[in-house]
Amino acid sequence: MTILTSNDAVKLLKYYNTIRYLKPVQMQYQVLYKAKALLGKVFGRKPCYAMYRQGRCLRFAAPWIEKPESYCGNGEFEFLGLRYKFNGTWDDRSNGDLWRYNFNYMDFLLQPSMGAEEGCEWIEKFIASMPLNSIANDPYPISLRGINWIKFVSRHRDSLSAEQMKRIDTALYSQYLILAGRVEKHLLANHYLENGFSLLFGALYFNDEKLLRLAGKIIRSQLEEQILPDGAHFELSPMYHCVILERLLDCISIAKGNGCKELLDFMFGKAKKMLGWLTAVVMSDGNIPLLNDSALGIAPLPAELAEYADTLGVNSLKNPLLECGYRRFEREGYDVFADVAAIGPSYNPGHSHADTFTFVMNVAGKPFIVDTGTSTYTAGTRRSYERSTIAHNTVSVAGRDSSRVWGSFRCAERAKVVIDDETCNYVKASHNGYSSMGVTVSRSFAAGEKEFTVIDEIHGKDAEGIASFHLAPGVEVISATDAEAVTSLGTLRFSGASAVVAETVEVSSSYNSLQSAVRLSVSFRKRLSTVIVPKTI
Repeated sequence: MTILTSNDAVKLLKYYNTIRYLKPVQMQYQVLYKAKALLGKVFGRKPCYAMYRQGRCLRFAAPWIEKPESYCGNGEFEFLGLRYKFNGTWDDRSNGDLWRYNFNYMDFLLQPSMGAEEGCEWIEKFIASMPLNSIANDPYPISLRGINWIKFVSRHRDSLSAEQMKRIDTALYSQYLILAGRVEKHLLANHYLENGFSLLFGALYFNDEKLLRLAGKIIRSQLEEQILPDGAHFELSPMYHCVILERLLDCISIAKGNGCKELLDFMFGKAKKMLGWLTAVVMSDGNIPLLNDSALGIAPLPAELAEYADTLGVNSLKNPLLECGYRRFEREGYDVFADVAAIGPSYNPGHSHADTFTFVMNVAGKPFIVDTGTSTYTAGTRRSYERSTIAHNTVSVAGRDSSRVWGSFRCAERAKVVIDDETCNYVKASHNGYSSMGVTVSRSFAAGEKEFTVIDEIHGKDAEGIASFHLAPGVEVISATDAEAVTSLGTLRFSGASAVVAETVEVSSSYNSLQSAVRLSVSFRKRLSTVIVPKTI
Protein backbone atom coordinates (compact mmCIF):
# COMPACT_ATOMS: atom_id res chain seq x y z
CA MET A 1 0.00 0.00 0.00
CA THR A 2 1.33 3.45 -0.96
CA ILE A 3 1.62 5.79 2.00
CA LEU A 4 1.19 9.50 1.39
CA THR A 5 4.09 11.33 3.05
CA SER A 6 3.91 14.83 4.48
CA ASN A 7 5.99 16.11 1.53
CA ASP A 8 3.52 14.52 -0.88
CA ALA A 9 0.64 16.19 0.96
CA VAL A 10 2.35 19.58 0.77
CA LYS A 11 2.93 19.16 -2.97
CA LEU A 12 -0.67 18.12 -3.56
CA LEU A 13 -1.89 21.14 -1.62
CA LYS A 14 0.39 23.43 -3.64
CA TYR A 15 -0.95 22.04 -6.93
CA TYR A 16 -4.54 22.25 -5.67
CA ASN A 17 -4.11 25.90 -4.65
CA THR A 18 -2.63 26.63 -8.08
CA ILE A 19 -5.17 24.77 -10.20
CA ARG A 20 -8.31 25.80 -8.33
CA TYR A 21 -8.10 29.35 -9.70
CA LEU A 22 -8.16 28.21 -13.34
CA LYS A 23 -11.18 28.87 -15.49
CA PRO A 24 -13.04 25.76 -16.72
CA VAL A 25 -12.26 26.74 -20.31
CA GLN A 26 -8.53 26.64 -19.53
CA MET A 27 -8.77 23.11 -18.16
CA GLN A 28 -10.95 22.05 -21.08
CA TYR A 29 -8.44 23.28 -23.65
CA GLN A 30 -5.46 21.90 -21.72
CA VAL A 31 -7.02 18.45 -22.09
CA LEU A 32 -8.12 19.06 -25.69
CA TYR A 33 -4.73 20.24 -26.94
CA LYS A 34 -2.85 17.46 -25.16
CA ALA A 35 -5.24 14.91 -26.65
CA LYS A 36 -4.76 16.37 -30.13
CA ALA A 37 -0.98 16.24 -29.74
CA LEU A 38 -1.12 12.63 -28.57
CA LEU A 39 -3.38 11.57 -31.42
CA GLY A 40 -1.10 13.35 -33.86
CA LYS A 41 1.84 11.29 -32.64
CA VAL A 42 -0.13 8.01 -32.67
CA PHE A 43 -1.44 8.50 -36.21
CA GLY A 44 1.62 10.30 -37.55
CA ARG A 45 -0.26 13.47 -38.41
CA LYS A 46 1.96 16.39 -39.35
CA PRO A 47 1.16 20.07 -39.82
CA CYS A 48 0.43 21.14 -43.38
CA TYR A 49 2.56 24.02 -44.63
CA ALA A 50 1.20 24.01 -48.22
CA MET A 51 -2.01 26.01 -47.75
CA TYR A 52 -1.71 28.82 -50.28
CA ARG A 53 -3.75 31.99 -50.36
CA GLN A 54 -2.59 35.18 -52.00
CA GLY A 55 -1.96 38.06 -49.64
CA ARG A 56 -2.18 41.77 -50.23
CA CYS A 57 0.02 44.63 -49.15
CA LEU A 58 -1.45 46.31 -46.10
CA ARG A 59 -1.62 50.06 -45.72
CA PHE A 60 -0.61 51.54 -42.37
CA ALA A 61 -2.13 54.78 -41.13
CA ALA A 62 1.17 55.72 -39.44
CA PRO A 63 4.73 54.38 -39.42
CA TRP A 64 5.12 51.64 -36.82
CA ILE A 65 7.78 51.75 -34.09
CA GLU A 66 11.03 50.36 -35.46
CA LYS A 67 12.53 47.32 -33.76
CA PRO A 68 15.99 47.50 -32.14
CA GLU A 69 19.03 46.14 -33.95
CA SER A 70 19.08 42.49 -32.88
CA TYR A 71 20.67 41.09 -36.06
CA CYS A 72 24.35 42.00 -35.92
CA GLY A 73 25.33 40.65 -39.36
CA ASN A 74 27.35 37.59 -40.33
CA GLY A 75 24.69 35.28 -38.89
CA GLU A 76 24.96 36.73 -35.36
CA PHE A 77 21.99 37.76 -33.24
CA GLU A 78 21.64 39.47 -29.87
CA PHE A 79 18.52 39.15 -27.77
CA LEU A 80 18.06 39.70 -24.05
CA GLY A 81 21.69 40.73 -23.67
CA LEU A 82 23.02 37.44 -25.11
CA ARG A 83 24.84 37.18 -28.44
CA TYR A 84 24.74 33.99 -30.50
CA LYS A 85 25.79 32.88 -33.99
CA PHE A 86 23.13 31.03 -35.95
CA ASN A 87 24.07 27.38 -36.42
CA GLY A 88 21.19 26.40 -38.66
CA THR A 89 18.87 25.42 -35.81
CA TRP A 90 15.91 27.66 -34.97
CA ASP A 91 14.99 25.93 -31.72
CA ASP A 92 18.44 25.81 -30.11
CA ARG A 93 18.06 25.95 -26.32
CA SER A 94 21.64 27.07 -25.61
CA ASN A 95 20.53 30.49 -24.37
CA GLY A 96 17.27 29.37 -22.76
CA ASP A 97 13.69 29.16 -23.91
CA LEU A 98 13.00 32.91 -23.86
CA TRP A 99 15.96 33.59 -26.16
CA ARG A 100 14.91 30.99 -28.74
CA TYR A 101 11.35 32.31 -28.62
CA ASN A 102 12.63 35.82 -29.34
CA PHE A 103 14.65 34.46 -32.24
CA ASN A 104 11.53 32.80 -33.68
CA TYR A 105 9.51 36.02 -33.40
CA MET A 106 11.81 37.43 -36.11
CA ASP A 107 11.58 41.04 -34.88
CA PHE A 108 14.90 41.63 -36.62
CA LEU A 109 13.07 41.79 -39.96
CA LEU A 110 11.86 45.24 -38.90
CA GLN A 111 15.14 46.73 -37.69
CA PRO A 112 16.07 49.78 -39.80
CA SER A 113 19.16 48.17 -41.35
CA MET A 114 17.35 45.06 -42.64
CA GLY A 115 16.96 45.15 -46.43
CA ALA A 116 14.49 43.25 -48.60
CA GLU A 117 16.99 40.70 -49.97
CA GLU A 118 18.58 39.81 -46.64
CA GLY A 119 15.26 39.72 -44.81
CA CYS A 120 13.74 37.46 -47.44
CA GLU A 121 16.71 35.10 -47.11
CA TRP A 122 15.99 34.71 -43.40
CA ILE A 123 12.30 34.08 -44.08
CA GLU A 124 13.26 31.43 -46.62
CA LYS A 125 15.59 29.81 -44.07
CA PHE A 126 12.78 29.73 -41.56
CA ILE A 127 10.33 28.22 -44.04
CA ALA A 128 12.81 25.45 -44.86
CA SER A 129 13.25 24.70 -41.15
CA MET A 130 9.56 24.53 -40.21
CA PRO A 131 9.11 20.71 -40.32
CA LEU A 132 12.05 20.25 -37.91
CA ASN A 133 11.51 23.31 -35.72
CA SER A 134 9.84 22.15 -32.49
CA ILE A 135 8.39 25.59 -31.70
CA ALA A 136 7.46 26.65 -35.25
CA ASN A 137 3.81 25.85 -34.52
CA ASP A 138 3.59 27.34 -31.04
CA PRO A 139 0.74 29.89 -31.13
CA TYR A 140 2.56 32.76 -29.44
CA PRO A 141 5.60 32.77 -31.79
CA ILE A 142 3.26 32.38 -34.78
CA SER A 143 1.31 35.41 -33.57
CA LEU A 144 4.32 37.71 -33.29
CA ARG A 145 6.12 36.31 -36.32
CA GLY A 146 2.99 36.66 -38.47
CA ILE A 147 2.76 40.39 -37.69
CA ASN A 148 6.46 40.85 -38.43
CA TRP A 149 6.25 39.01 -41.76
CA ILE A 150 3.20 41.02 -42.86
CA LYS A 151 4.89 44.30 -41.94
CA PHE A 152 8.08 43.24 -43.75
CA VAL A 153 6.25 42.14 -46.89
CA SER A 154 4.10 45.29 -46.91
CA ARG A 155 7.24 47.41 -46.72
CA HIS A 156 9.23 45.50 -49.37
CA ARG A 157 6.53 44.08 -51.67
CA ASP A 158 7.93 45.81 -54.76
CA SER A 159 11.35 44.23 -54.15
CA LEU A 160 10.09 40.64 -53.88
CA SER A 161 9.45 38.39 -56.84
CA ALA A 162 6.17 36.58 -57.50
CA GLU A 163 7.86 33.25 -56.65
CA GLN A 164 9.15 34.62 -53.34
CA MET A 165 5.74 36.03 -52.48
CA LYS A 166 4.03 32.74 -53.23
CA ARG A 167 6.39 30.85 -50.92
CA ILE A 168 5.96 33.42 -48.17
CA ASP A 169 2.16 33.58 -48.53
CA THR A 170 1.92 29.79 -48.50
CA ALA A 171 3.95 29.45 -45.30
CA LEU A 172 2.23 32.43 -43.69
CA TYR A 173 -1.34 31.33 -44.45
CA SER A 174 -0.53 27.81 -43.30
CA GLN A 175 0.69 29.22 -39.99
CA TYR A 176 -2.43 31.33 -39.56
CA LEU A 177 -4.64 28.28 -40.09
CA ILE A 178 -2.60 26.47 -37.42
CA LEU A 179 -2.97 29.45 -35.10
CA ALA A 180 -6.73 29.67 -35.67
CA GLY A 181 -7.03 26.05 -34.56
CA ARG A 182 -4.78 26.47 -31.52
CA VAL A 183 -5.54 29.86 -30.01
CA GLU A 184 -4.31 29.89 -26.44
CA LYS A 185 -7.52 29.37 -24.52
CA HIS A 186 -5.57 27.07 -22.19
CA LEU A 187 -3.54 30.11 -21.05
CA LEU A 188 -5.76 33.13 -21.84
CA ALA A 189 -4.36 36.48 -20.60
CA ASN A 190 -1.87 38.34 -22.84
CA HIS A 191 -1.13 35.28 -25.00
CA TYR A 192 -4.76 34.90 -26.08
CA LEU A 193 -5.06 38.64 -26.79
CA GLU A 194 -1.85 38.54 -28.87
CA ASN A 195 -3.42 35.69 -30.88
CA GLY A 196 -6.36 37.96 -31.63
CA PHE A 197 -4.20 40.91 -32.67
CA SER A 198 -2.20 38.74 -35.05
CA LEU A 199 -5.32 37.12 -36.50
CA LEU A 200 -6.55 40.63 -37.38
CA PHE A 201 -3.32 41.18 -39.33
CA GLY A 202 -3.75 37.81 -41.05
CA ALA A 203 -7.43 38.43 -41.79
CA LEU A 204 -6.79 41.78 -43.47
CA TYR A 205 -3.68 40.58 -45.29
CA PHE A 206 -5.43 37.51 -46.74
CA ASN A 207 -8.91 39.10 -46.92
CA ASP A 208 -10.23 36.14 -44.92
CA GLU A 209 -13.66 36.65 -43.34
CA LYS A 210 -13.38 33.60 -41.08
CA LEU A 211 -10.12 34.84 -39.58
CA LEU A 212 -11.65 38.31 -39.23
CA ARG A 213 -14.61 37.00 -37.23
CA LEU A 214 -12.30 35.05 -34.92
CA ALA A 215 -9.99 38.05 -34.50
CA GLY A 216 -12.90 40.36 -33.70
CA LYS A 217 -14.34 37.94 -31.15
CA ILE A 218 -11.00 37.61 -29.31
CA ILE A 219 -10.07 41.29 -29.43
CA ARG A 220 -13.45 42.49 -28.20
CA SER A 221 -13.82 39.99 -25.39
CA GLN A 222 -10.23 40.16 -24.20
CA LEU A 223 -9.74 43.92 -24.32
CA GLU A 224 -13.00 44.26 -22.42
CA GLU A 225 -11.73 41.88 -19.75
CA GLN A 226 -8.02 42.66 -19.71
CA ILE A 227 -8.08 46.47 -19.72
CA LEU A 228 -9.27 47.63 -16.32
CA PRO A 229 -11.51 50.71 -15.94
CA ASP A 230 -8.50 52.86 -14.99
CA GLY A 231 -6.67 51.75 -18.16
CA ALA A 232 -4.22 49.22 -16.72
CA HIS A 233 -3.57 45.86 -18.32
CA PHE A 234 -4.81 43.35 -15.76
CA GLU A 235 -1.54 41.41 -15.46
CA LEU A 236 -0.13 44.53 -13.74
CA SER A 237 3.24 44.35 -15.46
CA PRO A 238 4.11 47.81 -16.82
CA MET A 239 6.29 46.11 -19.45
CA TYR A 240 3.49 43.94 -20.78
CA HIS A 241 1.17 46.94 -20.63
CA CYS A 242 3.52 48.67 -23.10
CA VAL A 243 3.78 45.54 -25.27
CA ILE A 244 -0.01 45.24 -25.50
CA LEU A 245 -0.44 48.96 -26.13
CA GLU A 246 2.02 48.89 -29.03
CA ARG A 247 0.18 45.94 -30.58
CA LEU A 248 -3.17 47.67 -30.11
CA LEU A 249 -1.84 50.79 -31.83
CA ASP A 250 -0.58 48.60 -34.69
CA CYS A 251 -4.08 47.17 -35.06
CA ILE A 252 -5.59 50.65 -35.07
CA SER A 253 -3.10 51.59 -37.79
CA ILE A 254 -4.08 48.71 -40.10
CA ALA A 255 -7.78 49.08 -39.30
CA LYS A 256 -7.63 52.76 -40.33
CA GLY A 257 -5.43 52.06 -43.32
CA ASN A 258 -7.48 49.19 -44.72
CA GLY A 259 -11.07 50.25 -44.07
CA CYS A 260 -11.77 47.92 -41.14
CA LYS A 261 -14.27 50.12 -39.29
CA GLU A 262 -15.92 47.39 -37.27
CA LEU A 263 -13.36 47.35 -34.45
CA LEU A 264 -11.88 50.80 -34.83
CA ASP A 265 -13.93 52.84 -32.34
CA PHE A 266 -13.73 50.07 -29.75
CA MET A 267 -9.94 49.78 -30.06
CA PHE A 268 -9.58 53.57 -29.98
CA GLY A 269 -11.41 53.73 -26.65
CA LYS A 270 -9.21 51.07 -25.06
CA ALA A 271 -5.99 52.59 -26.43
CA LYS A 272 -6.88 56.01 -24.98
CA LYS A 273 -7.34 54.49 -21.52
CA MET A 274 -4.13 52.46 -21.77
CA LEU A 275 -2.16 55.51 -22.86
CA GLY A 276 -3.63 57.53 -20.00
CA TRP A 277 -2.61 54.88 -17.48
CA LEU A 278 0.91 54.73 -18.88
CA THR A 279 1.22 58.51 -18.73
CA ALA A 280 0.12 58.40 -15.09
CA VAL A 281 2.62 55.75 -13.96
CA VAL A 282 5.80 56.59 -15.88
CA MET A 283 8.58 57.57 -13.48
CA SER A 284 10.45 60.88 -13.51
CA ASP A 285 13.37 59.33 -15.41
CA GLY A 286 11.04 58.49 -18.32
CA ASN A 287 11.01 54.75 -17.65
CA ILE A 288 8.29 52.40 -16.46
CA PRO A 289 8.39 51.13 -12.87
CA LEU A 290 9.79 47.59 -13.00
CA LEU A 291 7.14 45.79 -10.96
CA ASN A 292 6.17 42.16 -11.48
CA ASP A 293 7.76 40.73 -14.65
CA SER A 294 9.15 43.91 -16.17
CA ALA A 295 12.47 44.82 -17.77
CA LEU A 296 13.79 47.62 -19.92
CA GLY A 297 14.69 47.04 -23.57
CA ILE A 298 11.73 44.78 -24.41
CA ALA A 299 8.82 47.13 -24.97
CA PRO A 300 8.98 50.57 -26.58
CA LEU A 301 9.63 53.49 -24.28
CA PRO A 302 6.60 55.42 -22.99
CA ALA A 303 7.66 58.43 -25.06
CA GLU A 304 7.77 56.31 -28.24
CA LEU A 305 4.30 54.95 -27.56
CA ALA A 306 2.97 58.45 -26.90
CA GLU A 307 4.39 59.70 -30.21
CA TYR A 308 3.00 56.70 -32.11
CA ALA A 309 -0.43 57.22 -30.56
CA ASP A 310 -0.34 60.91 -31.46
CA THR A 311 0.32 60.18 -35.14
CA LEU A 312 -2.72 57.87 -35.10
CA GLY A 313 -4.90 60.49 -33.44
CA VAL A 314 -5.18 58.53 -30.19
CA ASN A 315 -5.45 60.97 -27.29
CA SER A 316 -4.61 60.13 -23.71
CA LEU A 317 -7.61 59.56 -21.44
CA LYS A 318 -6.45 59.83 -17.83
CA ASN A 319 -8.38 58.12 -15.07
CA PRO A 320 -7.39 57.96 -11.38
CA LEU A 321 -5.34 54.89 -10.48
CA LEU A 322 -7.93 52.74 -8.74
CA GLU A 323 -8.71 49.24 -10.02
CA CYS A 324 -5.09 48.37 -10.83
CA GLY A 325 -4.13 48.68 -7.15
CA TYR A 326 -1.12 50.84 -7.92
CA ARG A 327 -0.69 54.33 -6.51
CA ARG A 328 1.56 57.19 -7.61
CA PHE A 329 2.87 59.93 -5.33
CA GLU A 330 4.76 62.90 -6.73
CA ARG A 331 6.32 65.80 -4.91
CA GLU A 332 8.98 68.32 -5.78
CA GLY A 333 12.22 66.38 -5.60
CA TYR A 334 10.82 62.82 -5.50
CA ASP A 335 8.24 60.45 -6.95
CA VAL A 336 7.01 57.07 -5.70
CA PHE A 337 5.14 54.18 -7.30
CA ALA A 338 3.49 51.91 -4.74
CA ASP A 339 1.77 48.53 -4.98
CA VAL A 340 -1.37 47.84 -2.95
CA ALA A 341 -2.70 45.44 -5.59
CA ALA A 342 -3.80 41.84 -5.34
CA ILE A 343 -2.08 39.08 -7.33
CA GLY A 344 -3.68 39.02 -10.75
CA PRO A 345 -5.27 37.88 -12.86
CA SER A 346 -6.33 35.03 -10.60
CA TYR A 347 -6.46 32.42 -13.38
CA ASN A 348 -3.06 33.29 -14.85
CA PRO A 349 -0.68 35.01 -12.38
CA GLY A 350 2.40 33.84 -14.30
CA HIS A 351 4.00 37.29 -14.43
CA SER A 352 3.19 38.16 -10.82
CA HIS A 353 5.65 38.33 -7.93
CA ALA A 354 5.12 37.94 -4.18
CA ASP A 355 5.63 41.70 -3.88
CA THR A 356 2.49 42.95 -2.13
CA PHE A 357 3.06 46.48 -0.72
CA THR A 358 6.37 47.03 -2.52
CA PHE A 359 7.32 50.44 -3.91
CA VAL A 360 10.00 52.19 -5.96
CA MET A 361 11.24 55.74 -5.58
CA ASN A 362 13.12 58.30 -7.66
CA VAL A 363 14.90 61.32 -6.23
CA ALA A 364 15.43 64.31 -8.52
CA GLY A 365 14.70 62.11 -11.53
CA LYS A 366 17.19 59.42 -10.50
CA PRO A 367 16.36 55.90 -9.27
CA PHE A 368 16.85 55.69 -5.50
CA ILE A 369 14.85 52.70 -4.21
CA VAL A 370 14.44 50.10 -6.96
CA ASP A 371 12.89 46.72 -7.59
CA THR A 372 15.18 43.69 -7.81
CA GLY A 373 13.83 43.34 -11.36
CA THR A 374 13.46 40.43 -13.76
CA SER A 375 16.61 39.02 -15.34
CA THR A 376 15.35 35.57 -16.40
CA TYR A 377 12.29 33.38 -16.98
CA THR A 378 14.32 30.18 -16.65
CA ALA A 379 13.21 28.07 -13.70
CA GLY A 380 15.83 27.97 -10.98
CA THR A 381 17.30 29.77 -8.03
CA ARG A 382 17.45 33.23 -9.62
CA ARG A 383 13.93 33.13 -11.00
CA SER A 384 12.56 31.95 -7.65
CA TYR A 385 14.47 34.67 -5.81
CA GLU A 386 13.33 37.48 -8.12
CA ARG A 387 9.69 36.51 -7.54
CA SER A 388 10.11 36.16 -3.76
CA THR A 389 8.99 38.66 -1.13
CA ILE A 390 12.50 39.28 0.24
CA ALA A 391 13.56 40.50 -3.23
CA HIS A 392 11.12 43.43 -3.03
CA ASN A 393 10.74 46.60 -1.00
CA THR A 394 8.16 45.19 1.36
CA VAL A 395 7.83 43.11 4.54
CA SER A 396 8.51 39.39 4.78
CA VAL A 397 7.53 37.51 7.93
CA ALA A 398 9.55 34.56 9.27
CA GLY A 399 11.38 34.38 5.95
CA ARG A 400 8.26 33.37 4.03
CA ASP A 401 6.65 34.74 0.88
CA SER A 402 3.43 36.72 1.11
CA SER A 403 2.08 34.76 -1.87
CA ARG A 404 3.33 31.27 -2.69
CA VAL A 405 5.03 31.75 -6.05
CA TRP A 406 6.76 28.69 -7.48
CA GLY A 407 8.26 27.41 -10.72
CA SER A 408 8.73 29.97 -13.45
CA PHE A 409 5.14 31.13 -13.73
CA ARG A 410 3.08 29.49 -10.98
CA CYS A 411 1.38 30.80 -7.87
CA ALA A 412 -0.54 28.81 -5.24
CA GLU A 413 -1.95 30.64 -2.19
CA ARG A 414 -2.26 34.40 -2.80
CA ALA A 415 -2.34 37.33 -0.43
CA LYS A 416 -5.71 39.07 -0.35
CA VAL A 417 -5.48 42.85 -0.06
CA VAL A 418 -7.89 45.23 1.65
CA ILE A 419 -7.46 49.00 1.35
CA ASP A 420 -8.26 50.33 4.80
CA ASP A 421 -7.98 54.08 4.27
CA GLU A 422 -7.04 56.42 1.46
CA THR A 423 -6.72 60.11 0.61
CA CYS A 424 -4.91 61.84 -2.24
CA ASN A 425 -1.51 61.67 -0.48
CA TYR A 426 -2.04 58.64 1.74
CA VAL A 427 -3.01 55.00 1.49
CA LYS A 428 -3.17 52.24 4.09
CA ALA A 429 -3.81 48.59 3.22
CA SER A 430 -3.53 45.16 4.83
CA HIS A 431 -3.08 41.63 3.49
CA ASN A 432 -3.54 38.10 4.81
CA GLY A 433 -0.59 36.45 3.09
CA TYR A 434 0.63 35.11 6.44
CA SER A 435 -2.76 34.04 7.81
CA SER A 436 -1.53 30.45 8.19
CA MET A 437 0.80 31.84 10.88
CA GLY A 438 -1.97 33.86 12.53
CA VAL A 439 -0.50 37.10 11.17
CA THR A 440 -1.89 40.04 9.21
CA VAL A 441 0.42 42.67 7.73
CA SER A 442 -0.51 46.28 7.06
CA ARG A 443 1.43 49.09 5.44
CA SER A 444 0.71 52.77 4.92
CA PHE A 445 2.32 55.23 2.53
CA ALA A 446 2.19 58.97 3.21
CA ALA A 447 3.64 61.57 0.85
CA GLY A 448 4.75 64.74 2.63
CA GLU A 449 6.27 67.81 1.06
CA LYS A 450 9.79 67.00 2.26
CA GLU A 451 9.64 63.31 3.19
CA PHE A 452 7.91 60.04 2.42
CA THR A 453 6.71 57.88 5.31
CA VAL A 454 6.16 54.12 5.31
CA ILE A 455 4.58 52.49 8.38
CA ASP A 456 4.54 48.69 8.71
CA GLU A 457 2.53 46.77 11.29
CA ILE A 458 2.36 43.06 12.10
CA HIS A 459 -0.90 42.08 13.80
CA GLY A 460 -1.62 38.84 15.63
CA LYS A 461 1.06 36.36 16.55
CA ASP A 462 4.36 37.81 17.77
CA ALA A 463 6.59 37.31 14.73
CA GLU A 464 9.64 39.02 13.34
CA GLY A 465 9.29 40.99 10.17
CA ILE A 466 12.00 42.19 7.82
CA ALA A 467 11.38 45.30 5.74
CA SER A 468 13.66 45.42 2.70
CA PHE A 469 14.81 48.55 0.89
CA HIS A 470 16.84 47.95 -2.31
CA LEU A 471 18.97 50.94 -3.22
CA ALA A 472 19.71 51.65 -6.86
CA PRO A 473 23.13 50.62 -8.20
CA GLY A 474 25.57 53.40 -7.55
CA VAL A 475 23.74 54.75 -4.49
CA GLU A 476 26.31 54.84 -1.70
CA VAL A 477 25.56 54.02 1.94
CA ILE A 478 27.48 56.58 3.97
CA SER A 479 26.46 55.27 7.38
CA ALA A 480 23.91 52.82 8.82
CA THR A 481 22.68 52.35 12.39
CA ASP A 482 19.51 50.90 13.89
CA ALA A 483 18.07 54.42 13.84
CA GLU A 484 18.96 55.66 10.36
CA ALA A 485 20.77 54.94 7.11
CA VAL A 486 22.40 57.88 5.35
CA THR A 487 22.91 57.44 1.61
CA SER A 488 24.10 59.59 -1.26
CA LEU A 489 20.50 60.26 -2.40
CA GLY A 490 18.66 60.47 0.89
CA THR A 491 18.27 59.35 4.48
CA LEU A 492 16.04 56.58 5.86
CA ARG A 493 15.08 57.09 9.52
CA PHE A 494 13.74 54.07 11.41
CA SER A 495 11.60 53.91 14.52
CA GLY A 496 10.97 50.45 15.95
CA ALA A 497 13.89 48.68 14.25
CA SER A 498 15.73 46.00 16.22
CA ALA A 499 18.51 45.70 13.64
CA VAL A 500 19.50 47.28 10.32
CA VAL A 501 21.80 45.31 8.00
CA ALA A 502 23.31 46.69 4.81
CA GLU A 503 24.20 43.86 2.44
CA THR A 504 25.31 43.58 -1.17
CA VAL A 505 22.77 42.01 -3.54
CA GLU A 506 22.24 41.91 -7.29
CA VAL A 507 19.43 43.73 -9.07
CA SER A 508 18.45 43.88 -12.71
CA SER A 509 16.85 46.39 -15.05
CA SER A 510 17.11 44.17 -18.14
CA TYR A 511 17.28 40.48 -18.97
CA ASN A 512 20.52 38.59 -18.31
CA SER A 513 22.12 41.64 -16.72
CA LEU A 514 22.85 41.90 -12.99
CA GLN A 515 24.28 44.86 -11.09
CA SER A 516 25.56 45.09 -7.55
CA ALA A 517 23.45 47.14 -5.17
CA VAL A 518 22.84 47.53 -1.45
CA ARG A 519 19.80 46.15 0.34
CA LEU A 520 18.87 47.52 3.74
CA SER A 521 17.21 44.73 5.73
CA VAL A 522 15.37 46.19 8.74
CA SER A 523 14.22 43.75 11.42
CA PHE A 524 11.30 44.68 13.67
CA ARG A 525 8.37 43.37 15.70
CA LYS A 526 4.86 44.78 15.75
CA ARG A 527 5.55 48.20 14.19
CA LEU A 528 8.18 49.94 12.07
CA SER A 529 8.10 53.56 10.92
CA THR A 530 10.43 54.51 8.06
CA VAL A 531 10.75 58.17 7.12
CA ILE A 532 12.60 58.70 3.84
CA VAL A 533 14.07 62.17 3.43
CA PRO A 534 15.30 62.73 -0.15
CA LYS A 535 18.51 64.62 -0.61
CA THR A 536 18.01 68.11 -1.97
CA ILE A 537 19.83 68.32 -5.30
